[in-house]
Amino acid sequence: MITGLYAALLALIYIKLSFNIISLRHRHKVSLGDGGIDELQSAVRIHGNFIEYTPFVLLMMLLLETQQINPYLLHAFGIAFLFSRIAHYVALGKTNFSIRKVAMATTYGVILILASFNLVYYFI
Repeated sequence: MITGLYAALLALIYIKLSFNIISLRHRHKVSLGDGGIDELQSAVRIHGNFIEYTPFVLLMMLLLETQQINPYLLHAFGIAFLFSRIAHYVALGKTNFSIRKVAMATTYGVILILASFNLVYYFI
């Protein structure tokens, strides 16, 4: 199952983002929230942004996979989304707005295309 591959890879990124927060909380002795620490606030938002988009994209990919969409297209969506999330993580960590714009445009593009394909499959 193709979607399972991307779910697994994205789960590994999710764990990395979670460990980043745990490490920063330990270093700054903050048990809940961000303690007003910029670095921790950034890590929490990177993690939050990741989890806000990832399940939705995986769900739409899975729905298309059950409709037997071309596997190469499904891989293209998965790869594009995977790289957009990695780029977003890198961009936010370095406050690079150029990379962030590209990452978010790619994320929204993948969502838009997946939604369009799901609508097409519904109506045909």
